[in-house]
Amino acid sequence: MMNDECMSGSSEPWVYDGRYYQVVKFSDVNDRDGYGWELEDLAPSPVRGPLLEVFLDDTSRAFTFRAFTDQPLPVDLVHRLVTEAMRDVSLME
Repeated sequence: MMNDECMSGSSEPWVYDGRYYQVVKFSDVNDRDGYGWELEDLAPSPVRGPLLEVFLDDTSRAFTFRAFTDQPLPVDLVHRLVTEAMRDVSLME
């Protein structure tokens, strides 16, 4: 994630398969105009950093998904990220 205007993290980490994750919500107005949700791996070591991004482009209204890892992730974790991002989008409209 780059050039963010504002960021906020989820209050409680998500725990899946013994790993801890956090969702960071951000607004980007420099490279692209929109709102995103980034899933970060927090612990245990080694920390893997940003893993996934869901982004809503304000101009095109396209809702996109990007992976920053080639490591397997629990499908329930991915589903939760996409579901919560889509729910958040519906609240903004």
